[in-house]
Amino acid sequence: MAAEKLARPARALTDRQRLFVEHYLVDGNAAAAAIRAGYSPNRANCAGHRLKNLPQVREAIAAAQAERLRQVGLSRERVLEELARIAFADIRDFLTWDDDGVRLRPMDALTAEQAACVAEIVESGGKSGKGLRVKLHGKLTALAALARLLGTDPRREDERPRQVIVLTSVPEPDPPPPEDPQTSDRGPARDTSPATDPRPS
Repeated sequence: MAAEKLARPARALTDRQRLFVEHYLVDGNAAAAAIRAGYSPNRANCAGHRLKNLPQVREAIAAAQAERLRQVGLSRERVLEELARIAFADIRDFLTWDDDGVRLRPMDALTAEQAACVAEIVESGGKSGKGLRVKLHGKLTALAALARLLGTDPRREDERPRQVIVLTSVPEPDPPPPEDPQTSDRGPARDTSPATDPRPS
């Protein structure tokens, strides 16, 4: 792969750093880029992480990536437009249905924007004849991506549900009180005191 044309950052890159940037742009693997740039494989992870976070290296990577996007005509606006097509697609633009069955609209009747919303069309045979399955790209996924790009996602990072672990200990039950002879199963205790004659002597 030809080396990317790198914009000169505020601080010039060394030859090794420039090689690292060029190889990092191939697959985004910092450790592999460090090895290909001549760093020791034994320290590739540390070297790649350190190089990727150097200000001049970050600037060079960002500049090269921006140039790539410019060359292919990719921009934030284009991504938003494509996501909006999928998010707001209407199934009635692609087929009709009534008592006689479901009919797919002819390909020539679809605009380029509508055709871009179709993920797949599968034709299958069966005992009752041919069948069609039309699948559009996911609307919910596109809407979620739009919300994130537009900054309107209501689920802020600090508001998302977090796992809560509650640790508690249950004290052992108190030992039962000593058995009260008055309430034991053997019945009330007999009075063994000497009997007294209530008659006056």
